[in-house]
Amino acid sequence: MIAHPSFKLPTDKRAQLFGVAREEFAARGFGQASLNRIIGEVGMSKSSFYHFFENKTDLFQQTLEQSLAPFLGILNALDLSVLNAENFWPTMQMMADGMAEAINQNPDFILVGRMFYRSRDNAAELGLTDDLLLVSGAWIERILQHGQALGLLRDDVPNSFLMDGVMALGMAIDRWMLSHWDDIAEAERKILQHQAFDMFVRLLEKR
Repeated sequence: MIAHPSFKLPTDKRAQLFGVAREEFAARGFGQASLNRIIGEVGMSKSSFYHFFENKTDLFQQTLEQSLAPFLGILNALDLSVLNAENFWPTMQMMADGMAEAINQNPDFILVGRMFYRSRDNAAELGLTDDLLLVSGAWIERILQHGQALGLLRDDVPNSFLMDGVMALGMAIDRWMLSHWDDIAEAERKILQHQAFDMFVRLLEKR
């Protein structure tokens, strides 16, 4: 896989650019975000920007992809072959706890979530985040099929029904947490994050 041209930027400059882009996209949405404001704040000329990015869309998608790389790495590192009836749910809980801890410790992830959902709320911008949803959806489908093979997850309804339910629940929880994040203490967030995991278990667990 060919690395994106932005990797040729100095590491600190690249991090600064993505940081400013996260704030701009989260605050204003993709359509109203100003590319001039973003590159101006990091001291980058337009000619330099277009050497590393195709356009504002490319910047948006790279900001999302690179910001979420730690989470995607956790998902991709999971070896389904080691999951059995005894460790399936504990492993899922451990992964959920790890992601929740990362979010609690790094407010940049909240900006990423807000820029993602601002885009999802605009029909004209759905294509900006569709690839990310496809990746996460494919991972959930693999987990679902493996859990069913172990006899742990329900199979009394079509898998597409379960998939839509999981995605809808996940996005509803995300939206609520993003809307209330600044008003909730960290201890309460952790309780809610555990309760959210329990909601997924109740939705999927075979009775």
